Amino acid sequence: MKHKSAALLLLSACAFPSLASQPSDMPAASTCTGAYPSYFQDPAFNDTGMWDNQVIINQAYPGWKGPIFRLSDAYTGAKADQAAPWRAFNPFDKSLSESDRHAQARGYLWAVMHYIQEGNIGSGDIDTDWDLCNNQVRSWYHIPYQTYDPLSGREFIHGLTREAPVTMTIAGQGDLKTTMWAVGFYNPAAGSSIGTVWTGAPAPELPQQNFQFNEGSVIGKLLFTTATPNNYPFLTNVPVWQANISASEFCSCTGTDGQACSFQQETEQCPRSVANVYLLQFDIAVRDSRSPVGWAYGTFVADGQFKASEKNPWDRISPLGLMWGNDTPPLGSGAAAYPQNPVTGLKDSAIFQDVAGRLNAQTNAGHLGCDSRLNGPADNAQSSCLSCHQTASVPDSDNNTPAIMYQFASYQKKGSGQCMTSPSDFDLAIDQVYFKSFMCSSSFSGPKDIVPAPDYAQGQKQWISTDFSLQLSISLTQWQEWQQDQDKLKNNIKIRRFDGTLPSR
Repeated sequence: MKHKSAALLLLSACAFPSLASQPSDMPAASTCTGAYPSYFQDPAFNDTGMWDNQVIINQAYPGWKGPIFRLSDAYTGAKADQAAPWRAFNPFDKSLSESDRHAQARGYLWAVMHYIQEGNIGSGDIDTDWDLCNNQVRSWYHIPYQTYDPLSGREFIHGLTREAPVTMTIAGQGDLKTTMWAVGFYNPAAGSSIGTVWTGAPAPELPQQNFQFNEGSVIGKLLFTTATPNNYPFLTNVPVWQANISASEFCSCTGTDGQACSFQQETEQCPRSVANVYLLQFDIAVRDSRSPVGWAYGTFVADGQFKASEKNPWDRISPLGLMWGNDTPPLGSGAAAYPQNPVTGLKDSAIFQDVAGRLNAQTNAGHLGCDSRLNGPADNAQSSCLSCHQTASVPDSDNNTPAIMYQFASYQKKGSGQCMTSPSDFDLAIDQVYFKSFMCSSSFSGPKDIVPAPDYAQGQKQWISTDFSLQLSISLTQWQEWQQDQDKLKNNIKIRRFDGTLPSR
């Protein structure tokens, strides 16, 4: 598989659809319809040609007694949810002192977290929490079609997808190679937006212009690690799930004759088996018109030793920070050195340095992003939450999307990148693109040697935004890949290789 991979603050550039006049969401029936595959190699979709010519590595085996993941996909039935407890807090107010901004951000983060948890946890068994199908408080939804890539496709137990490898430095142990596995979920406002693309029909309605989520959309994402408390002591006491995963150190496939691996080779070389994964990170995102960019992104990290007395195991985490902009460096300055003092100089976020310090005492798991911009231990230290997510786009005719980091681009200029400590003039130009604060639902753009133009069938000259949603972008990429393979099969071309762009963390 090929893994190619001045702030804009005018609120008038992004319209926010209102949902206030619609009725409250009152879940009455299951939101899991079976319209789309629930996981990679879902046997309900055998006759679609999706899993032909592959080793079966991701189905419940005889005698399996654990959960089996079901995709919550009744998007068109999503109704507005009037609850918005985070509105009681306003960390975006520029008149706030630094301490007040942090207090408001902390209140905002926990209000969102407990809103996400309502009806999704407390089943009496951690293994059966986060079963979205029958939430009796409000409906929640998954993104479909994260199921066609054998290496990252959803596993069958909890619907986790494989993220990037993460190498941690651990005191007394050296470097440890780990893998992240994650699952995201979307509230009714977000689900209704998804329903304009994934309507329940087999094919999506591909956006022809910049997509936007409804105001009040909330996204939560659980990220689990293959590391253990023996590696990271702060994983003690946090939720543990079983998941059907490939090698814990991030299995990669080796093709023949210099070609990318076929799907068959990927399933042969990277078999899966049931193993424990530990909650490391919990990300949240909120479409909030008070934010200068229209979104707020937050990260919680595992803190099981410090929070050992917390009764709710899903609250044995601590907020690492909340961000609503990239603190774009001035022209001529690099992001790695701006602001000069990130502890007091970052204005587009609130970072909880005490939490980062606690995790960094024994490992580098409290690392942040570029010059302490917000990014969690599962993320890349040369980026930030917004820097990555603002690249999210509808794939073009070649199934390409912008690289989420310049360093991941197939066209990158050797030795150059974002967040460089000794930046060249070109590196400074890269920082002006990747650490610009793009407005919600606007095209990711820049000089063509930094952001090459798309090749859309309809002729659009700029990337079509998926409104910061990398998961929506991935779902469309994997669906297009499957469609292209179906066309190849008609011409008796049976070797499948993933040629599209999937974001790498």
